[in-house]
Amino acid sequence: MDKSNDIQKNALHLRCEPIECVRIGFVGLGVRAKRAVHRMMHIDGCEVVALCDLVDENIKEAIDIVTEYGCTTPATFTGRDGWKQLCEQPDIDLIYICTDWASHADIAVYAMQKGKHVATEVPAATTVADCWRLVDTAEQTRRHCIMLENCCYDEFELCTINMAKQGVLGEIIHAEGSYLHDLRERISSNDNGERKWSNWQVEFMSRHNGNPYPTHGLGPIALAMDINRGDRMKSIVSVSSMRVGDREGLNGTMNSSLITTEKGKTILVQHCISLPRPYSRAFLVSGTEGFAQKYPVPMYAFAPDSEQVLTGGACEEITEKYKHPFVAEYKERGTELCGRRWIDYAMDCRLIHCLRNGLPLDMNVYDAALWSCLVELTDTSANNGGAPVEIPDFTRGKWRG
Repeated sequence: MDKSNDIQKNALHLRCEPIECVRIGFVGLGVRAKRAVHRMMHIDGCEVVALCDLVDENIKEAIDIVTEYGCTTPATFTGRDGWKQLCEQPDIDLIYICTDWASHADIAVYAMQKGKHVATEVPAATTVADCWRLVDTAEQTRRHCIMLENCCYDEFELCTINMAKQGVLGEIIHAEGSYLHDLRERISSNDNGERKWSNWQVEFMSRHNGNPYPTHGLGPIALAMDINRGDRMKSIVSVSSMRVGDREGLNGTMNSSLITTEKGKTILVQHCISLPRPYSRAFLVSGTEGFAQKYPVPMYAFAPDSEQVLTGGACEEITEKYKHPFVAEYKERGTELCGRRWIDYAMDCRLIHCLRNGLPLDMNVYDAALWSCLVELTDTSANNGGAPVEIPDFTRGKWRG
C-alpha cells in the first residue's frame, strides 16, 4: 500500500510546543481509567478538566477522585456523542482514551483533528486501515499519539533495554514476547450457559483467530531491538491451535506468531488466555554477547560462558548495575501510590514530562500502529494456514534514520 503524499510529514521525532500545565480529558471511565485519574492527582503539571462515559456512576466515581484532592470539578459529557463534544472543548490538551478496543482509533483520530494530543489504551487500533488513519492524522495535524503500553516501563524490561542500548548484549538476533494469562474463570460459562465475564473484550476474541492482544509482550522487545529506529518488522507467519471450551469459547486457544525483521532478525509473539499455565510475558532477548529472560524467573547469561545462568541475587546485581533512570526516578513514589502497578505511574509521569517540556514521546504513533496492526495480520495469516503476511512500513522508510 503506497501511503506517500505531499501533505504527509514524518512525526518520528515530533516535538510540539511545551505545555505548562497539561489539561486532560478522559474518554471512558472504567477501572483502568479511574486508576489513571487517581495517578494524575499525584503528578505535577497536569489537571483533569473533563470526563466522559456512558455510565453516570462511572462519571460520579471519577469526579469523587478529583474533588477528594481539592481539585476543580471537571466538566462532564455523556451519551453516544459525548466523546466528540469533549474533544471539541478548547481548554483540553490531551485526550486519554480508555474505551473498548474497537473505538480507540475513531476517538484518537477525531481528537487529533481537533488539535489534541492523544494517549490511548492498548491496542491503539484493531485493523491495518485504522493504524494508517492514526499515522496519517498524526502526521497531518502534528499531534502526539501514544499507546499506553505500560509493560515498556517495567523494571526488568527497562534494565534490559538499557543494556541493549549500551551494547552489553551485543547485537540482538532473536527475541520472544507473550501474553499468557490463565483467565478461564472469567471467560468460561457457568452451568446456565452464562459467561462469568461477558463483555466486548471476550466477544472480540471469540470472533478472531490470531493474536488480539500482542502489545504487552511485543512493546519492550521492539524498543530493545530498535524497531522503527534502525530496523523494521517486515513479515509475519501466525498459527493458532484448535479451540477448546464451549461453543462460544475463544478461537485459536494458543496463537504463535513469528516475525522477521528487515535485517533478518526474528521475534516470537504468543497469546493464550484459556489454558492452565503460569502468567508470562516471556520477554526473552538473545544477543551475540548475552541473554536476558524475565519469566518464569529473571535471569541473565553472558558470553563466553553462557551456561553460567545468573538468577536470584546475581541477577539483582545486574539489574541494579544497569538500572534505568526511569526506575530510579519513579519506582519508589509509584510503588507508594500504586503498588506493583507503579509502571503505570512511571508511564504517565513520562508522558506529562515530555508534553510539558516539548520533547518527543518515549513511544510514538508509528509504534502504536506497528504493534497494533498485528491484531489483523495474525488473524489473516492464521486463517490462511500460517501463510506469510507483509507488515506495513508505517514510517515510510524513515526507520532507517
